[in-house]
Amino acid sequence: MASRLISIVCGSGLIVATSGVAFAADMAVKAPPPPAVWDWSGFYIGVGGSYNWTHFDQSLQGVSGLINVFDGPVLVAQGQEGGPFFDFNRNKSGFAPDVQLGYMVPFAGGDWLAGLKFTYKYANISSKENVSIPQNGTGTILSGPQAGTTGPITGFVQISPAEINLKHQLSLIATIGRAFGNVTVYAGGGPALFDVETNFINGIPFATSAQGTFPASVPLTAFNNNWVWGGAALVGTTYAFAGGWFLDFAYTYARSANFNISNPVFVQNQIGPLTISGPAVLNAQERVTNQSVTLTLNYKFH
Repeated sequence: MASRLISIVCGSGLIVATSGVAFAADMAVKAPPPPAVWDWSGFYIGVGGSYNWTHFDQSLQGVSGLINVFDGPVLVAQGQEGGPFFDFNRNKSGFAPDVQLGYMVPFAGGDWLAGLKFTYKYANISSKENVSIPQNGTGTILSGPQAGTTGPITGFVQISPAEINLKHQLSLIATIGRAFGNVTVYAGGGPALFDVETNFINGIPFATSAQGTFPASVPLTAFNNNWVWGGAALVGTTYAFAGGWFLDFAYTYARSANFNISNPVFVQNQIGPLTISGPAVLNAQERVTNQSVTLTLNYKFH
């Protein structure tokens, strides 16, 4: 009887132990898998938008040249107009659509990322403002009793309006960053290309002499389109949320090189018996700086 009781107790213990091992094994099988590691390598393309703060550095010289004054067929006076450059800097801001495409490759064990990103922005950020540019020069009387007399000439050029527009902005940025699962932080820099339109509408040069202030020409208009190289630097972060989709948020500082504009114009006007005419140029010096924050939705190809 005692031996039978011992057998029952031992058998029960073996069943309990075996059940525990099976339960533990079952628990191990049903444990949730570790979170998947996001693969950041490959090509991607994205679209989105940005908010931009644009600073236009612009210096204007107005109309410069040797202007002739005729009384009928007789050259009675000449004026050399010009003057120092006049700073006319402006700030504008606005939204713009953006597209980008790029490539990323992991290195140093996969946590670090090297990449190349091409971005295009249809900025179309413009400023249209009237401006009065001071001028000075020297006038010489060539005919009559005061022939040979030379004196200062002052005046101004009224432009209504002076327009400058950052039309397009492109950049090619080399990046380096670090991945933290489905999140990355990165920074980079590279060359940038800017399309800048500059227009001078209804520019009228006025001259002031002892006889008063008078328009030296009918209205002058000049249109310019310049593609200018520069550079850009950015910092950003990305967040992957499904499949190959991720968000990219970045701040970019971009600046063009300084560039010069020289518009040939022809001054002409008729004031009573006097005819004013002569070749001249309208000069400007410019540079564009654009800061932007951009959010794009991107898809990475597997």
